[in-house]
Amino acid sequence: MQSSRRTTIWLFCVTSIVATTGFVQNSAQTGNDVRSLYTHLFTTSGYNKDVRPAQNQSAPTSVSVQLLLTGFLGLQETSQQMNAVGILTIQWRDDFLSWTPYGGVTFIDVPQGLVWKPDLQVQNSLSSFTELGGSFMNVRVSSNGDITWRPYVVFDTKCLINIKFFPFDKQVCSINIVAWNSDNSTVMLTKGPVSFEVDDDLTGGHWTISDPKAETLIDDGMSFIIYMLTFTRKPKIYIFNIIIPMAFLVVLDIFTFIIPKDSGEKLSFSVAVLLSIFILMTVVTSLLPISSAATSYLEIFLLIDTGLGTLILMIVVISLRIHQRPKEMQIPGCVRALTLLSWRLGCRMSQNATRKDDYYVTKIQVMSFSGGDKQKWMKEEKKERKREPVVVLWTDVTSAIDFYMFWLFLIVFVTSEIVLLFLTVSN
Repeated sequence: MQSSRRTTIWLFCVTSIVATTGFVQNSAQTGNDVRSLYTHLFTTSGYNKDVRPAQNQSAPTSVSVQLLLTGFLGLQETSQQMNAVGILTIQWRDDFLSWTPYGGVTFIDVPQGLVWKPDLQVQNSLSSFTELGGSFMNVRVSSNGDITWRPYVVFDTKCLINIKFFPFDKQVCSINIVAWNSDNSTVMLTKGPVSFEVDDDLTGGHWTISDPKAETLIDDGMSFIIYMLTFTRKPKIYIFNIIIPMAFLVVLDIFTFIIPKDSGEKLSFSVAVLLSIFILMTVVTSLLPISSAATSYLEIFLLIDTGLGTLILMIVVISLRIHQRPKEMQIPGCVRALTLLSWRLGCRMSQNATRKDDYYVTKIQVMSFSGGDKQKWMKEEKKERKREPVVVLWTDVTSAIDFYMFWLFLIVFVTSEIVLLFLTVSN
């Protein structure tokens, strides 16, 4: 019991000594020390924020810039603009702001307007140029002269959109940082790491951000840092809301050729489907940038579908016109041959041939023959039927047109869609 009590007292004493020691060390940094340091740095030493903080003015000041992307507001295809927010971590050394620690003061935070700062700007910004950060922001100054500045920036940058492979496309957008009024002999930018903390929910569910890169560039004596971000579009919403419905509409339009002409719905059905195709094409066009250098394969897909729908409507109108021709009007030989070929390909017979078959079957049933006479009569009738020309009517011609057009448009549609889909997905 006494041993346990002694142990408890001993631990309490040790803890108290450690805590007291830490308090003494922290309490060594007094307000007077900080005030004296401020006076020494910004008053006594004659610090001038307009003078580049380098003892050797012939050597450039090295400025490191890191980018942390914290939010993605959108990638506007029509205006070709990227909107994002992030934090720039900017570091450099100020030779005029170093000190021997005052009572253990190793760093201080001062308003950004009190110290020299590199005149950094977003070179490809679409908004007006303003000073990074604000009067309410501080910079951290370390005792060795290192300064860290972390301004929060809203990026509204130009991003050229290539819609050739839409909606299976990837877009590369850049954020170009430049020392606007300084050349590389006075300020030299060095790249730091680029990273992002953006969830898919913050990208609107349409994009994924990947493969961030940074590179430095000297152009016309000016130092640049270019941060590149790759945006990969999520195509699912476009597949289910545009591509598949458009394919269904075109297939539905092709089935116009199966609707009987006498039903009176053939023309109205084709017009309704064509209008639906035009409406869907208008919706897609509004999503794409007008000034894009490339033409989207999806636009070609929609143009082909619209062209097929228009041709189908024209053929339906012509076919209905032919369907109303009088029986007395002569049918050209080539048209008659193509009509007969459609019967063979479709394993069909004309109504005229069917009526003949019914007539001969009835005739055989009502007549009585002996075995030999019946066989002889059937052979003679067969020869006579072969000599008789097959009657082809204008209604048969329009049925043949429907047969040929159905298969022709179906083959053209399937072939074109497979080719375009392969080209689009091959990105």
